[in-house]
Order: sequence, then structure tokens, then C-alpha cells
Amino acid sequence: MRTLILVMAAALGASAQIPTPESILGHKVGEDFYLATYEESIAYFQKLAASTDRIKLVKIGKTTQGRDWWVALISTPANLAKVAEYSKISGQLANARGLNEAQAHALAATGKALVHIDGGLHASEVAGAQHSIQLAYELLRDQPKEIFDNVILMLWPSINPDGQTMTASWYRQNVGTSYEVSPMPWLYQEYVGHDNNRDSYMNNMIESRTVTKINLDFQPHIVYTQHQTAPFPGRIYIPPFAEPISGNIHPLMLRWLGVIGTSMAAYLDAHGLPGAMQHFLIEG
Repeated sequence: MRTLILVMAAALGASAQIPTPESILGHKVGEDFYLATYEESIAYFQKLAASTDRIKLVKIGKTTQGRDWWVALISTPANLAKVAEYSKISGQLANARGLNEAQAHALAATGKALVHIDGGLHASEVAGAQHSIQLAYELLRDQPKEIFDNVILMLWPSINPDGQTMTASWYRQNVGTSYEVSPMPWLYQEYVGHDNNRDSYMNNMIESRTVTKINLDFQPHIVYTQHQTAPFPGRIYIPPFAEPISGNIHPLMLRWLGVIGTSMAAYLDAHGLPGAMQHFLIEG
């Protein structure tokens, strides 16, 4: 009993030292009439990094407008100390050249799952970048053992930092006025605007090149880019997706997109969380 009490006390102590978003931002995440800028988001992530050894901030370069750009790695301290090794294993398995079946199974048993979740690249779809703040807090507060032991999360506060700050600043300027929901009269991604995700196959933009480089360096097993739509018919897209889908994608990847997406949908349904769409086709 005494051991159990000590373990519970240690767990409570660990969660107690994790700062809440509202203690740093002055607002709850998702609060009405408030959007955090990228600078505020990073200030919170820095407070998290100062409070626990289960998160490591990695500076990955500069954005188009010259902002320092960060990605947060979240896992156990032991896993974080071996990120380079686990990334190498993931790369070997992804390439597979020169591996026999026994070697592949050995590497798979040794490695960890690397998972990329980002705060969205369409800055007008504001939920993603705000969600990253809350996700980091809840993971570090609760520290679910199965996730922390087996997963290294690459959590991007945003993959469009310039756009996040521009959109939040424009909204704040107009909140409470008749222009509160007016669209921003300039592009949140220079030159390409809302088509910044279509730049992924061209890599013209600094942001596209940086995300590509980091994912090649880390070789994540899952890449989840968040998107948001209007309140109806849904709020988020989850796989499997509607056609047209690139014919260059390996059939196994498409199959596992379906597996992961169906698992997500089943969880949302079981917990009474509506608003997720699958096989959705935007017409027009």
C-alpha cells in the first residue's frame, strides 16, 4: 500500500508541475474569441520544456518571414536520447534494400513508432495550431505509459507559423466588430496562399522544403496533417479519402490509411464525438 501511495504521489507531482495553457496564455485553448499566435504558442511550449524532460524542442530553421521554427519531440527521456538511432531504424525499414526478413523483424522489434502530427498548414483552418497546444499539455500531464514507452511524437506547433500569427492578429484586430469573421485581405503563405499544401510535390516554398527535410531525417511512420472545414457537414477529414488519390502511392500505404482512419472513426463514434468525415469529396 505504501508503494502504491508513493507511486500515485509521484504521478500527481509530475502532472502538477506541468503548466496549463491558461496559466501561460491567459486563455483556455479553444476559448471563444481567442486565438493564440505562433509566438504565444512557442512561449508555452518553452515553458513545457522547462518543466519536464519528456519534451524536447528542436529548432529546424526559419520561416519565409524569418521566424524561428520549432518542432517538439515528446516521449520518455530514454527514447528522446535515442531519437537518431530510432530514426535510422525507421529509415532502414522504409527503404528495405539489403534487408532480409529476419533482419527486418529484428529492426521492427528494436525501433519505436515515430509519429508526425502538425498544427496544420492552412492558417485559416485555425483549430489545428490551437489543438497542438492542448495535445502537448494533456500528453505531458497524463503521460500515458503505452504511448510514451512505444512512440516518439513529432508534434509541430504549426507548419505555417507565419500564417498562424497573421490570421490570429487579423482576427484580434476585428473581434467584436462587424468585420470579425471577414477574410484576411492578404495571403497567409507568400505567393501560394491556400495552395501551400499543393506545393508539397514542387517544394518551392521554404516551409515545404523544411517539412520534407525533417521528415526525411526522422522517417516518421505516420504523418498526420490536420485540416478543418466549415461546421457542416463535418469539422475534420479522416482517412480513407475520396478519389482522386495519387496512383504513385503503394497499395500497402493505402490499406493502412484505411486501417488507421477506420480506427479513428470507431473511437470518435464510441465516445460520441461527431463531425469527422471519410470518403468526402468537395465539389466545385
